[in-house]
Amino acid sequence: MKNPTQPSQHVASWRASGLTQADYCRQQAINPKTFSKWTRDELHLDQDIPFQVIPVQVAPSPEIAAAPTPLILRFKQGTQLELSTAVPPRWLAELLRCLA
Repeated sequence: MKNPTQPSQHVASWRASGLTQADYCRQQAINPKTFSKWTRDELHLDQDIPFQVIPVQVAPSPEIAAAPTPLILRFKQGTQLELSTAVPPRWLAELLRCLA
């Protein structure tokens, strides 16, 4: 029987290693799909609060109209996703549904 803490230890070791997931999996002889699942599981365990969509209103301002700024989604783990303001709203809605 496998040790249930082993996936958590592998995910922590990978994060500290600076390697890509693929390189870490090769070095440790771990199935990449299994490792990917472990990282997703860890992500869900790390979340203190569930994903929430907060309604916002966007109003153009003269400064923004002159120089469009990107839409930035920041995640708890420090990851951020920068999107163009030209992204279609339906595509963005589908992305948020997938991330939930």
